[in-house]
Amino acid sequence: MTGAWTVLTALSLLRAQAAVDQIVVTAAPSIDAQRLADALRVYLDEFGIRVDTRAAGEADDLRKRIDDARQLGEALRAVAVVRAEHGARGSIEIELIDLATDKALVVSVPRPERDEDLYRALALKIQAVLRATLSEARADLDPRSSLGRLVAEDRARPVATVAPPTAPAPAPSPAAHLALDVGYGVVAFPGDGPSFGGLAVRAAWRPLPTLEIGLATAALASATASNGTVDATATIVPLRLTARRPFGGGRTQLVVGPCLEATYIRIAAASTSMTVRSTRNVMIGAGAEAEGRVAILASAWLFARAAALGVVNGERYDVGGSPLFDTSRLQLSATVGAGLGLP
Repeated sequence: MTGAWTVLTALSLLRAQAAVDQIVVTAAPSIDAQRLADALRVYLDEFGIRVDTRAAGEADDLRKRIDDARQLGEALRAVAVVRAEHGARGSIEIELIDLATDKALVVSVPRPERDEDLYRALALKIQAVLRATLSEARADLDPRSSLGRLVAEDRARPVATVAPPTAPAPAPSPAAHLALDVGYGVVAFPGDGPSFGGLAVRAAWRPLPTLEIGLATAALASATASNGTVDATATIVPLRLTARRPFGGGRTQLVVGPCLEATYIRIAAASTSMTVRSTRNVMIGAGAEAEGRVAILASAWLFARAAALGVVNGERYDVGGSPLFDTSRLQLSATVGAGLGLP
């Protein structure tokens, strides 16, 4: 008797599980299918729709991927199968196969600037598309079923909230997007000029998705020079302001823009055979800066940065007609390091 009761209980559980509508989520290697499924559950759990993950098909042909997804959905008795992958120009492509209406759709979502907003944006788009396709089969759905309630709620909502915004709305406050980076920097004045190396730091603020304002400085080692009778040591402290525009998306990004720099320079001279004096100056330079970034974590990256500036009021430092330092023309700089986005 106990054995029969156990079998009946197991059969009841299997029937209940089979009756639950489910969505199957797959993703290309560049997208975390489990994180996408977790985000989608936030919108579908209240309707009793189960969200599971499966390995994505590896076919390059879209028709073959859609056929494979349809076969997967039929085998699992799923309502729909979803696949997400990176598309062109910083977008994410979603392939949705709705087995209830036998439709296959491919939609594109602009990739949010912050990785933490990516999966919420994808989940919003998927549930909106699913509601839209299922609404075409509204007459065949039981209003008390999970799919019927999903479509009924869609009907009750204002039209403006059915579809997610076309822009990456999950980043509503770009003004709070701050970043800090640190690395090894080199500043050089080609020709007869000195070279300096040391620790470079930068703080950046992004008030708009297309504008990043940065302020940088560096703690650089001094440079020395001698003409045999006079020894001189040059020390600089640069302060650079930049206004740059980011290009690209995904894991790589290029940031380019103009820069303005004020550099404090001090030349300390010493001699045992003649009278010399030390001097100081504040040099002003203007030019352009470019930086390449490769993301290593959700909010961290490695970077390489280079800049070229024309010096407006640089000077040539001579002793007895012999040049020691020349900062009067061009200034070049480069930095490599790591950056971190701040909440």
